Amino acid sequence: MTKKGFSQELHKQILIRILVDIFKEFGGKLGFKGGTCAYLFYELPRISLDLDFDLLRPFEKKDVDALRAILAKKGMIRDFKDKRFTIFFLLAYKKDAPNIKVELNKRVWKNNTYKTIWFLGVEMKIADESTVLTNKLIALSDRRMPVARDLFDGYYLLKLGFKLNEKLIMERTGKTLEGYIEYLVPFIERTYNDKNILHGLGEILEEKQKNWIKKELIQEMVQELKKLIRK
Repeated sequence: MTKKGFSQELHKQILIRILVDIFKEFGGKLGFKGGTCAYLFYELPRISLDLDFDLLRPFEKKDVDALRAILAKKGMIRDFKDKRFTIFFLLAYKKDAPNIKVELNKRVWKNNTYKTIWFLGVEMKIADESTVLTNKLIALSDRRMPVARDLFDGYYLLKLGFKLNEKLIMERTGKTLEGYIEYLVPFIERTYNDKNILHGLGEILEEKQKNWIKKELIQEMVQELKKLIRK
């Protein structure tokens, strides 16, 4: 759970320091993705709390140990798991701040695409616009428990004019772009309402944003999705 009143600016700076150190150490082995990638590089108008990566090359025990050492310099590692599909760390850096999840995904979709950028003098590989958007929209219906941030993020990425990766949609869902959108629209309408639309978002958004989300987000998102199959 996000802790109310924490410093978003401090949290952002901690995320950036960890991100830079990770790419200095591991370079092309990782592809940065997810909400924090969208927040830092694609104008997502909300802070994201965690760091998510795809493993693009083999990650050995020495690499896990090196990552552990990087994180240990930033705070206390409260949890670690090396599972079938993920390597997971949970980092606590300050008593009144939310923990940071650092997750490395071993199961990488072959149609994910990445681009190379330079950030604070460090070369990084990040998921490109279409990959970030497409995975966000698929996450809407793919998670065991739907989370409102996928709806919020997907809407803003669509409004930025990002395109969907049709091959990635087919790979992950077995559906065409049109088929997935036709499935997703009623899923959103029956899953989200004004009582659950702020779950997981309320502590990290301004009051003006929260009011708009409760009143408008579901309808606006459905309209944006329907535009994709009218073209």
